[in-house]
Amino acid sequence: MKKQFAVLGLGRFGSKVARELFYRGQEVIVIDRDESKINSIRDEVTHAFVGDITHEDTLKEAGVADCDIAVIAESSNIESNIIAGQICKGFGIKKVIAKAQNTIHGKILTKLQIDQVVYPEQDTAIKLVNKLTSDRILDYIEMGEHINIVSVEAPAKMENLTIRELALRRRFHVTILGIKRGEELIFNLTDDNIVEKGDVLIVFGETENLKKLNLDLTHKT
Repeated sequence: MKKQFAVLGLGRFGSKVARELFYRGQEVIVIDRDESKINSIRDEVTHAFVGDITHEDTLKEAGVADCDIAVIAESSNIESNIIAGQICKGFGIKKVIAKAQNTIHGKILTKLQIDQVVYPEQDTAIKLVNKLTSDRILDYIEMGEHINIVSVEAPAKMENLTIRELALRRRFHVTILGIKRGEELIFNLTDDNIVEKGDVLIVFGETENLKKLNLDLTHKT
């Protein structure tokens, strides 16, 4: 039975997956911001688009929301990989598969409820999760040099504000990936989501930018 696939990112892995699916009679949509990569595969897939895989409107216009399976093949840019995965999950796609750069990246994708994580080019050591002694920081994950994901209790100054009002991405160049509220995990956040008292924020960014939020990142166990 023919299915619709979206392949986001056209490195060696993504290009190979897209071509093989197409040769097996499947409908394949590919997206990459590199026009030369799109031009090289255009005749070997169903539809090919030049665009940013982190832009929800771009994915909608390309028809990704209507696909049965999405493959997030971009992994060199971890933030793009994670954001694209969240968008696809938000579309309600039946199965979202993401390529991980390393095991820790894979764990984050799993926490974000990505259906399947693959490691086709894993060649780096596993990064250990470091717990901090800070009262506010709950978990600290090193994604690479100076790149981190932290779980942090929402400061009082953030309570009752929307994601739009916080504007953390614009002001500090960090991204709220999700919110843990009691036993509930909230992903696929919109600008209208409100931070409540007791929320735990899952925040992604460079160490120096995270420090601007007054998060104590220095006391590791």
